Amino acid sequence: MQPLYPKVTRQKQNVGHDAGSPGDEVFFTTLKTYDCDTFKALYKRYSSAIYGNIIRSVREEEKAKLILEKTFFEAWQCFSQFDNSKLRIFTWINQFAVQNIKKYTL
Repeated sequence: MQPLYPKVTRQKQNVGHDAGSPGDEVFFTTLKTYDCDTFKALYKRYSSAIYGNIIRSVREEEKAKLILEKTFFEAWQCFSQFDNSKLRIFTWINQFAVQNIKKYTL
């Protein structure tokens, strides 16, 4: 079966890759419509790296999983505010993670 968004397959392999190709614009536009399948692709692409950042700070698996869940939930809720001309998506999502780490470790 062909992927819905051809660039998603390539993107999953390039964590931290800067957006900039024409397919990325379609990807971001579709995310802003709160498309579940596209958000799942975003989660697959970045969750491992974000989790790695969280677990290094928290050092408790259950708390790290909770923070990861909260982080992506907040990203989902706020995605209409994301501006890919100002930040890379990984950096934007990681900012939510940093805020949640502070919230849940104080």
